[in-house]
Order: sequence, then C-alpha cells, then structure tokens
Amino acid sequence: MYISSATTNKRLLGALNGLAQTVASVQRAVGPAAAGSLFSFSVTNNILRGNFVYVVLFALVGIGLYFAAKLPKHTWTHGR
Repeated sequence: MYISSATTNKRLLGALNGLAQTVASVQRAVGPAAAGSLFSFSVTNNILRGNFVYVVLFALVGIGLYFAAKLPKHTWTHGR
C-alpha cells in the first residue's frame, strides 16, 4: 500500500512497482547468503560460542520494527 501511494501520478506506478520488486528480489538473494556466511564466521571464530549470528539478526529485526513503527498509519490518496 505504501508503494502504490508513494507516486505523484499513476504513470509512474509501474516503474515504482518494478523498482520495489527488484529491491525485494535482491534482498531475498543476499539475505540467506549473508546469514549463512555470518553463521559460519561466528562458529569458526567462536564468537559468542557460535551464536553471534543470532545477535546480529535479532538486532536487524529490532531496527526493522523501529522503522516500521515510524510509518504513517494511513496512506496518501492523491485524489484517487
């Protein structure tokens, strides 16, 4: 809903949706590889007995929840 209401006119909606899908796709590709590498790094170097990956991922979830709480409760309509 935020993506579709973020454009200034309806002609840009397709481009913005494509950009949002591209960003989501890159995140889905990079996320598991980064988590696996971080897990391997924390086990190999015995950082927090191999549990460092969970601390990092929990911190990322906290940051994401913080920014999600900052989103407006209602989306813009732009006269639609």
